[in-house]
Formats: sequence, C-alpha cells, structure tokens
Amino acid sequence: MANFQKCYPSIKKLGLRCVNDDEYHFELLPCLEILKFTGLEEGLQRHHIFSYPATLKKLTLVESFLPWSHMSIIQSLPNLEVLKLKVDAFTGRQWDACEQQFRQLKLLTLWDLDIKHWEASSTSFPCLKQLSLFYCYNLEEIPLEIGEIATLELIEIDSSSKSVVESVKRIKQEQHDVGNYELKITVDKMELSFYLSQHEGSESE
Repeated sequence: MANFQKCYPSIKKLGLRCVNDDEYHFELLPCLEILKFTGLEEGLQRHHIFSYPATLKKLTLVESFLPWSHMSIIQSLPNLEVLKLKVDAFTGRQWDACEQQFRQLKLLTLWDLDIKHWEASSTSFPCLKQLSLFYCYNLEEIPLEIGEIATLELIEIDSSSKSVVESVKRIKQEQHDVGNYELKITVDKMELSFYLSQHEGSESE
C-alpha cells in the first residue's frame, strides 16, 4: 500500500480485490473518497486488518469476512455517507450498533449477510435517508427504532425473511401513529401496502 500511495498520491476512487493475506492501510491514501474491497470466496477467507482515511465518503465491502467489532473503526469515519455490506462482508449473528454513531451516514445497504440479531437506536444513524436490506435470510427484524430517524425517507427490503416483513409493518404502523406518513417502505420493489394486499390474502386462502 505504501508503494501504491507513492504512485497514486491523489487517488480518490479505488476498487481492490484481495489476492493474499495482508494488511490494508488505506489511510496512506489521504485523498481517497470511494473504496470497494472484495475479498476471497469462503474457504479461502483471510483475516484482514483495515484502516481508512478520514476522507472516505463511500465504502463497499464484499466477502471480507470481518467481525462485527470492526464496525467501531468504520463508525468513527467522520465523512462516511454510504456504507454497503455485501455477501459475507461481515460474519457473526449479531450486530449491536446501540453504542455506535455513524454521524454522516445517509445510505446503508445490507446484502446477503448471515446476521440474525441487529440492535440499533435512532441515534445510531442520525442522518440516514435510505436503508436497503436484501437476502438476509436469518435476520429476525429491523430494529423498530430505525423508523424513528427523522431523516429516513426509504426502507427497501425483499421478502426473503417473513419476520423482517413483519417488522417493517410494525415500523410503518408506529410511524403512522405519530403522524409520520412520509416514510416509504417497499418489499420486492412494491410499496408495502400493495405488497400486503397481493400476499396476505393469498396466504389466508
């Protein structure tokens, strides 16, 4: 990474696929704003060590097999606006974000992770505008507190977890009860009420 920094000292966007067991000192790239890191497939996974520059605005991790404790490093990034975690980016069944605060995060994507329990408060993501969650088959629910985030505009999920669908129904109802009709929720790209009208009736037949 040090040699890369010498050759490209002002690089702002980087996509990197892991080829060996290594430490990745991305903080040596002081202008980096967009980073996508793809690790190795399962069975060839490595235990990576990462560090990031404070300039980072968008981070995508794929097959990096990181422990959820690594979130304490990511949440400290002062300018991070987009975080996408895909295909075993993190391993482990529980993410407790209650003591974490992603100060500038506007978009959060969880895609094909083995997470089961997710705990968070509305203060964990004070600027969040969009939550996207797909193929997280084991996840029991989206924390109800997510719906209390004042800036939140959209939650989009698929129907791979019935309990997650139930949790967004509760979020929608709770927000309606307090007069928030602006939050949009979609399931399989369909508006929640339309999805329910198409599926709840057929399930009871």
